[in-house]
Amino acid sequence: MVVLAAAASAANAGDFVVQAGKLVGPGGKVMENGASVLVSGGRITEVREGLVNPWNAEVRAKKEAWLVPGFIEPHSQGGLERANEQAPNTPFVSVLDGLDPLADYFEDLLREGVTTVFVVPGDETLVGGQGFVLRPFGRTAEEMILKRDAGMKISVAPRRGTSRMAQMAELRRALSDAKRTDGDRAVDDPDKPIDDPRQAAIARLVRGDVRAVFACDEPIDVENALTLMNERGLKGFVNVQAPCRRVFALIAAKGLGVVLPSEIEPLERDPETLETRRIRLARECRDAGVPVVLQADEDAPYGRRSLWYQAAVAVSQGLTREEAFQAITENTAKLLGVDDHVGVISPGHDANF
Repeated sequence: MVVLAAAASAANAGDFVVQAGKLVGPGGKVMENGASVLVSGGRITEVREGLVNPWNAEVRAKKEAWLVPGFIEPHSQGGLERANEQAPNTPFVSVLDGLDPLADYFEDLLREGVTTVFVVPGDETLVGGQGFVLRPFGRTAEEMILKRDAGMKISVAPRRGTSRMAQMAELRRALSDAKRTDGDRAVDDPDKPIDDPRQAAIARLVRGDVRAVFACDEPIDVENALTLMNERGLKGFVNVQAPCRRVFALIAAKGLGVVLPSEIEPLERDPETLETRRIRLARECRDAGVPVVLQADEDAPYGRRSLWYQAAVAVSQGLTREEAFQAITENTAKLLGVDDHVGVISPGHDANF
C-alpha cells in the first residue's frame, strides 16, 4: 500500500479518492497495477499509480474495476422536441429552446458511459441553429451546459427539394448579408446590436465567435465546406457520410476535424463489377492521418447506439485499443473545444469518469 504525502497534505474535508485496479490515462495508456485519483471540488487534483490513502479524504475503493474517462458523444439530436425547425434558415435558434432535460435519452447516455454530449440541430436545413455541449444530467437545461455556442449547423449537402448549386448560393447570400450588416454596424456604432436576429447570429459565425458544423454527404460537400471556410474565414469541422472517405486525404491536408457516421462499416457496390465489399471507415480515416472521432446511432436498438460498441468495431478494423479509446474521449474533446474539462483522467480536468 502506497501512502502519498503530497496527496495527503492536499486533501480537504469533502475530498475523496477513487481507487481502481486499472486506469485508462491520456493517450489511452493503461495503468495496469492499480491507480488512485484524488478529487477536490469536482476536479481531479492528482493521479498516481498504486493505492493511495490520503489521511483526510474519503476512499472509494473499486479495486477490481477499470477507471475510464467518460465517453463523449460528438453529434446528437437526442433530447430535442424536433431535430430541425420547419424554416431552413434559423441561425438564431438554440437547442436549449427545445431541450427536455428529463428526456430518457440523457439517462440512457449515462447507462452507456457517456458523460458529455454535443447536441446540435439536424441536417435537413440551410443554417440550422446553435448547438451546446452538455452534461447529460441536471434539473434544467442551464445546469447541463458545459460549453455554450459550441457550433452552428450548416448543411452543405442540399436539403430535400433543392440542389447543391442552390444550397451554396443561399449560404453565400446569407453569409454576405450578415457580414455587410455587421460591417455597417461597426462603422456607425460598434456597440449597437444588429436588429435582425438571423443576421446577428450569422455575424457571430462570420466573426469566428461560433464555429460551423458542416453536414456533408458527398466528397463535393466537403470541398464546398472548405471553399466557404476559405472565402469567409469560417472555423469549424465536418460531419460526414461514408462517400466522403474519398477525400480523407484532403481533410488531413487541411487539418480539418471530422466526425464519422454512425455506420462505420457500410457496404459499397462497385458500379462496374457490381461486387459488394465492406468499407472500414475508422481504419481508412486513421490511415489518412485524420484523428478518428466516433459517434453513436441514437435510433439503433443495440450495437451502434453505444460508443463502446463503436470503439470495439474500430479495433476490429485495425485500430489499437489506445486509438479506439481516444476516438470516443480525447479526440472528441479536442474537436469540440472542451479538452480542458473532459476527455482524460488528468489533474485539472473535471472528475468525469
